[in-house]
Amino acid sequence: MEVDFKTDATFTIIKGRFKAPASSSFGLFIILMDNVTKNVDRYDIIASHFSTVYENSINMPWNEMEDLIAKMKWKGEFATNLTHDIQATFEDLFEPGTGRGIDIWHAIKKSQINKACAIIEEYLMRPTGDKNIKIEIGVETINSGDLEEVKKARQSTSGQQGVGEAIAAVTTQDDNLNLGDSAVVLDVSLVLAPINGISLLELTEGDKILVKISEETSRGQYFIDLLDASRDHEVIPIPASVVKVTAEGKYYTLLVNIGPGVYGKSIQEDNLKVKKYDPARDTRKPKTAKMELMKMQSQMDAAADPTMLNPQDAKTKKEPNLVLFLAIGGFALLVLLILIILFS
Repeated sequence: MEVDFKTDATFTIIKGRFKAPASSSFGLFIILMDNVTKNVDRYDIIASHFSTVYENSINMPWNEMEDLIAKMKWKGEFATNLTHDIQATFEDLFEPGTGRGIDIWHAIKKSQINKACAIIEEYLMRPTGDKNIKIEIGVETINSGDLEEVKKARQSTSGQQGVGEAIAAVTTQDDNLNLGDSAVVLDVSLVLAPINGISLLELTEGDKILVKISEETSRGQYFIDLLDASRDHEVIPIPASVVKVTAEGKYYTLLVNIGPGVYGKSIQEDNLKVKKYDPARDTRKPKTAKMELMKMQSQMDAAADPTMLNPQDAKTKKEPNLVLFLAIGGFALLVLLILIILFS
């Protein structure tokens, strides 16, 4: 592959994908390198244990790949720990002065793509745990004007109906549903079924669909464990009942009920088809007993905490202790009087 370096190019953009079959690790990454300093301006990466991530082409325009990675992260369609580990590895790889960023830049400048891939593969062996990891990269060169045009286009699009506005709209809708102060609302992603699925606007209240809880937050990770929603450290789909579906501009917002007091929220840009829940295919272990045990434990903790008792309860608990103390004191006094009489 020969790289066409424009004479006025300000940035070299590396678009890549990798697969590490031994650890079922797959991912996409994009790197913007400054052609003057030969250092990295910025980079982004997403990794997953699903091969569908690797199926994305590296021949797409750089800005589309950057948007794709951001969208997949927003939806929670990635392996958090693996992604973070690779990001940390990239920090070492492109650390100015000690990393191999300049070597990668020179290899690409000389059209030595295989050499550039080999350097990145060497670094990614550790976080992926696969010595046979394979990387493919594509390269674009742009000037600062091209970068500015993409930035303006994104701002124009987000100005019409931004993701942040859509999220705010969903939050308001959640409040209007009176879910209660103790309700938990988790970010979830939808399980799509383009052929046999049901579209978002065809869903009705009570329909059961499949969702995946986002593991980006500690709260999400807690409920993933509680609901047995993972296999081999990978989040798996769980059933949820549809509460409400609304459309705001080009965005569709969905609120589902996962369990008592636990809800899921998802925002989509298209009227996608989602997969309905089939109980016969649910391989999770029943966790109802565990949830009931937690409720009982909470009640027991409240009962054991004096601050949780009302004054009457506290008085009732203290009275038996007072009676016992008086009885022991009276008995001791009686023994003392008998001894005085005997020895006087």
